[in-house]
Amino acid sequence: MTNIFPTSLSPALQDQYLADLAIVLTKRASGEKLLCQQEDWDDHAVRTITWLVRSLQDKSQHTATILLSPTLDDELGSQLKTYLELEGNLPEARFTSIFQNPDAGLILCRQVHEKQNTVSTIPVVVVGRNSQPHSEEIHLSDYISLCPAGTHPLIELLKGQSDNSRNFRHGVRQLLAYDLTMRRANTELQRYRKAAEQAERTAYTLRIESRSLSKDLRSRNEDITALTHILDPIRQERDMFRTKMMEESHKRTELERHYTENRAGLESLEAFLSQPAPLWRRILRSFRKPFIPYIPTLPDLQLQSEEENISSSAPPAPRKATDTDGSSPEGIQRVLFVAGEPRTPGVAYRCTRNAEAVRHAGYEARIQPCATVGYEDICWADVMIFWRVEYSGHVSTILDLAQQEGVKTIFDADDIVFVPHYARIDFIDGIRSVGATEERIERCFADMRRTLVRCDQGSTTTRELALAMHELRPVVHLLPNVYDHETLRRSRLGCRLRGEPGRATSEDGLIRIGYATGSRTHQRDFAIAYPALTHVLKTHPNARLVLFREKDNHRPVLLVEEFPALKAVENQIEWRDMVPLSELGEEFARFDISIAPLEVGNVFCEAKSEIKFLEASLAGNASIVSPTGPFRRIVRDNETGLLAETPEDWTRALLKLVDNPDLRRTLARNAYHDVLWPFSPEAQARRMSLALSSLNGDVEAAQAAETLLARSRLKSPALPVIPESETLFHHDILGEAEVTVIVTSYNYANHVLDALDSVAAQTLPILDLIVVDDGSTDESLDLIRIWMERHASRFNRLIFRRSIRNSGLGGARNIGMDAAETPHTLQLDADNILRPDACETLLAAMTFGIAYAYPLIQCFDENGPIVTKKTPDLTTPPGAPVLLGDLPSNPLTLVSGNRIDAMAMVAKWAWAAAGGYYVSREAMGWEDYDLWCTFAELGLPGRQVPAVLADYRQHSSSMTNASTERATHKARVVAYVQARHPWINLTAEKAHQRT
Repeated sequence: MTNIFPTSLSPALQDQYLADLAIVLTKRASGEKLLCQQEDWDDHAVRTITWLVRSLQDKSQHTATILLSPTLDDELGSQLKTYLELEGNLPEARFTSIFQNPDAGLILCRQVHEKQNTVSTIPVVVVGRNSQPHSEEIHLSDYISLCPAGTHPLIELLKGQSDNSRNFRHGVRQLLAYDLTMRRANTELQRYRKAAEQAERTAYTLRIESRSLSKDLRSRNEDITALTHILDPIRQERDMFRTKMMEESHKRTELERHYTENRAGLESLEAFLSQPAPLWRRILRSFRKPFIPYIPTLPDLQLQSEEENISSSAPPAPRKATDTDGSSPEGIQRVLFVAGEPRTPGVAYRCTRNAEAVRHAGYEARIQPCATVGYEDICWADVMIFWRVEYSGHVSTILDLAQQEGVKTIFDADDIVFVPHYARIDFIDGIRSVGATEERIERCFADMRRTLVRCDQGSTTTRELALAMHELRPVVHLLPNVYDHETLRRSRLGCRLRGEPGRATSEDGLIRIGYATGSRTHQRDFAIAYPALTHVLKTHPNARLVLFREKDNHRPVLLVEEFPALKAVENQIEWRDMVPLSELGEEFARFDISIAPLEVGNVFCEAKSEIKFLEASLAGNASIVSPTGPFRRIVRDNETGLLAETPEDWTRALLKLVDNPDLRRTLARNAYHDVLWPFSPEAQARRMSLALSSLNGDVEAAQAAETLLARSRLKSPALPVIPESETLFHHDILGEAEVTVIVTSYNYANHVLDALDSVAAQTLPILDLIVVDDGSTDESLDLIRIWMERHASRFNRLIFRRSIRNSGLGGARNIGMDAAETPHTLQLDADNILRPDACETLLAAMTFGIAYAYPLIQCFDENGPIVTKKTPDLTTPPGAPVLLGDLPSNPLTLVSGNRIDAMAMVAKWAWAAAGGYYVSREAMGWEDYDLWCTFAELGLPGRQVPAVLADYRQHSSSMTNASTERATHKARVVAYVQARHPWINLTAEKAHQRT
């Protein structure tokens, strides 16, 4: 018996394929209709048999034979003949009377129970009971046990009235109807195209004949009137053909329009028909998705996909029950990111990092290439986010099934790739430089637009993109491109490799200007800065332009042949091999200046995200950027970067930074602090939480909108004030710690060594320590320096900095926070002490999104621990230790006063989000309280660790007693903090000494 299946298919799958086709689409040998409730399955049976015939005919190059059971003769034979004549692609097939010799090459209807007198040399398909097999017969009955109706599990499924049965029958009918419709459309299209081509050839011939005749008439100079009887028929014939041409042109236009609208389906059909594989294989492939998964009740009959989820191999969870409004009673739980361009760097920005934000927001998330999305993936998801997905038949089916299953859909884009009329070279120079055509890009944009229109909502990276998307979708979520923790880690490690904090120039004395374009699509953008760059390179021999090239062939990403002036300074160009996105931060860290030129006013460039400024800022670069909308909103000109629009602007900006290393250092430091919070994974998780919770119904949508609008009204925080300082000691073994202890000291020679010893005794093995002296006049500087020299081996990173001028407690703490390169910091005043497990315990409490964690702190003085005294309002028994930080974390406790000491572990991103500690000598003392209040206003949570982890020293020379709690000074502090936070209502405004 001939095996028509490829060897890669298991026997079980072979059996299942034939069972699916034959049982579903044919009648049983008894003549009973398999699907009793459907009236049109005879036609489907005919199509299936015809397909099988064609597949065998393709293989043997002969006419195949169909042998039918006695009960499947007249009606089925008649339909076979009609269908084959309609198909028109079995030219050798014809019908004759029953029982004719099959070797004659004819389609034959006969009884299979009769004895075969001859051996057929051509393939035979037997439908019915077993018979003596021919040498090339395919017996469907060998694959199917023809038991009585209702006993076979698949027959029960197909005859049933369950949703699974109806969905499967609907899927098969849809496939067959689609196939026949597309074949007819393709045939009609080809016919009209041939007619149009013939009309054009006829018209062309007429034009040539007309021109020849006119020339001949002019040369003879004969009377035109005499030739009217010759010209009129020709003109009439020409006019007739012109009319026909116009009609055919109109038909062709309509067909081309229809073709364009259904291009995806027709292309799929053309690809389907042009494949070299036999037709039966193509038919069976088409059944695999998305129709087969409609049988979840029979797992042994399901076909497993050969493609796997790129991010997870976990089995899909069953669909959850839904309420009458289509929403899940449990709310949104699972988010599936569908990547339209899975092999591009953009998938990291828009899928990987956003999926991580979804997980941190408390949801499940997966990433799946669009081509591999199946029904089980749709069933798993509550929300599907389609990033840069072009519309196609496959995508249409996904969206149909998503709607059927109640799955919310969101279209995501990070460029204006959904507006087809922007697909022009004057808007997008990359079309030219990558060798594409406007027509091809326009089709791509049109297909993405169709996906956007089919989705429920949109999401994108910039306000400009959101505005463009709002024309098609009412709800659009603004989710900017963000960094991840690994990018931040590698970027900051690259900064440390340059040397001590604040180092403005590399050791070789060169000033590197980096242009980190990731694709060959920015030729016109670079041309804006090109004259300024060549000028700076010529006038500054120590300047270098860093460009990138492809690693394997060293082909430049920037097409330098379009910039001939670079030839004169080519010895000042550093070529770097392109690196994976994960290593890009280290490349940025080599730059002193990063440039990001874009065409201002170009609608495509104006919508570009701030990602190049973000990545450069994380790596310690001073940036010059074009003033497009997104850059204008994020870059504070002359504070965090420089804006340059014209070539003259670019020249001034480059010279300003090349000649001023202190300005480079200041801009780079401010830019780093400015992007650390808004583009952090923590901020993105909050955005994702609001976006997804808004899908849970009217109430949650209103609450999410309220929160979002309130946050949008918050003013951008001021940049942290970092007073000028100098480094007295620097030690860095370039390891990676999680915590930095920051000790601030001012004339604490009597106590500072106790504080430093408590840090060295921490159980956390890898630890950074930064000591900031705020202009001490006692011997504490020498004590600290000697202690550091002796304990350098204990620490991963050990830094001693001194403020140039006494700046107060807030300024000293900001100096330490600026120098810290760990995710978390612990503030310690030089007169206090940490217990050994303080850093380790507090670090364990700093889970994702927690801004600060504070412990219980026991108070002591020169006589030992301070205990409570008996008072009417005291809830603890007299004699118990006096503790600070004894209330659980709740922002409302801050309304009446501060309950949290400064000895708390603070996330560096949270410190940057608040704008750092305030710096004011006139109101010095409540910097920590002000920081907690700012965190409350930003919605950043704190956490209490209910364990005594530190000791607070009370003494007469402490800053609290010497300054903060003096009546005149405290009045200024209260007024200052209340002006910054009008919602607080202090209950203890009068000064009192801590005793």
